[in-house]
Amino acid sequence: MPLPVVLGTALDKAGQTATARPPAEKLGRYTVDSQVTGALRSAAKATGMGFEVLAAKAAMESGFRPEAQAATSSARGLFQFIDQTWLGVVREHGAAHGLANEAAAISRTGGRYTIADPALRGRILALRDDPELSARMGAEHLKDISDSLSPVLGRKPDATELYLGHFLGVRGATDMLRAGRNDPGMAASQVLPDAARANPAIFRGANGAPLSVQQVMDRLRERVGQTYAQLGLDTPSGPVALDAAALGQPVKSGTPQASEEPRWWGSGAPARVAHTQEQAMVSALVEVFTRMNRIGAMRGGEEGQSLPAGVLEALRDSGAAQGADAAAGARRAYATGTRP
Repeated sequence: MPLPVVLGTALDKAGQTATARPPAEKLGRYTVDSQVTGALRSAAKATGMGFEVLAAKAAMESGFRPEAQAATSSARGLFQFIDQTWLGVVREHGAAHGLANEAAAISRTGGRYTIADPALRGRILALRDDPELSARMGAEHLKDISDSLSPVLGRKPDATELYLGHFLGVRGATDMLRAGRNDPGMAASQVLPDAARANPAIFRGANGAPLSVQQVMDRLRERVGQTYAQLGLDTPSGPVALDAAALGQPVKSGTPQASEEPRWWGSGAPARVAHTQEQAMVSALVEVFTRMNRIGAMRGGEEGQSLPAGVLEALRDSGAAQGADAAAGARRAYATGTRP
């Protein structure tokens, strides 16, 4: 199938640099596949969420293993998305990252995300194994959490507060943060009894005694700090801000939408925030490659589901001025089989 000119150029450039790209990269004590670090950097540039924040999150969740799968829940992939959270994030943000058809197929009924076609549901959930898509959805999810917790804090959350929002869900994190402000000595298990039962290593001391809200926060701060140290990084101080320079435009906040997730982690959907679609050209290429790989998989003639990092880098170098036109051309060429 003929490809758009800009895509062909990007592929040529990616091919020239592919052999020079090392198979692994050192991040502190971690040796990380370069496809994973490339996916994290691509996600950082596409969303404005810092690379170091995403790297720390991936280290904590999966140890940088895209194929990681939890034994006791549906959590899967680089960022350990459970089924419902993944479907919710794809529904809200997938279109901005080449998953418009997948996003449109997801509906919400009775507080749960559903897909009518079981086979399509399985394919969408399997996209968590793609480090590129997992990193982008992970970044969008962290942005949603940040926007939802900001009104509670009166500022953007710091690295630990951001992790708290993922660990406990937005509602659970909100309850913990409010308790920390009003009564930090209260037993955290009184605030979130279900979460405490599910996570005794966080909510109880070595002697089995329940920890206070402040002690739980201190324990989480220690864990986050250790992760950054293992990556050879300093723990960021103060609120985690988006990188407007990476986006090439002022960062625009979305509008937080109500979340109905349960009061403990791993059970429900995160709060959703509508963000402005960014980097249309990159989104078009993600969509093109996702569909091409799906077709190849059905034919049994191709392998692999992730967009090569080199293509993304080459695309960015080709110039932002072609953005919207190139995006439209890429989609048109893919749909019609003609060169724009």
